[in-house]
Amino acid sequence: MLKAMLIVMAIGTGTNYTVEMPSMDECLDAKVLIARQDASLKTLCLPMEKDEQFNTKVRDFFDEFMKMIEKIKEKEELATEYVCDSSVIPGLVIQTDPPRINCDE
Repeated sequence: MLKAMLIVMAIGTGTNYTVEMPSMDECLDAKVLIARQDASLKTLCLPMEKDEQFNTKVRDFFDEFMKMIEKIKEKEELATEYVCDSSVIPGLVIQTDPPRINCDE
């Protein structure tokens, strides 16, 4: 029987939780239960190799992946900034990076 690793990720907090599951079926069942408890949590079941070096590489990969997601979220939060430009018609937003608006109002 193929063992599996359940990875639970809390997007936004950078928190990861992994647990070895006895089988892929049990992992998938746990995944459904977690989704019912909190839909914001992301879960993933991966086949588990007996090779610990492989398991470490998989964990490292997902740690790096989560760091990338966090950086993207940070950039999205910063993207809400804008530049004041009195030549822009009041109420209009010029979609540049960053957006330009008239701040005189």
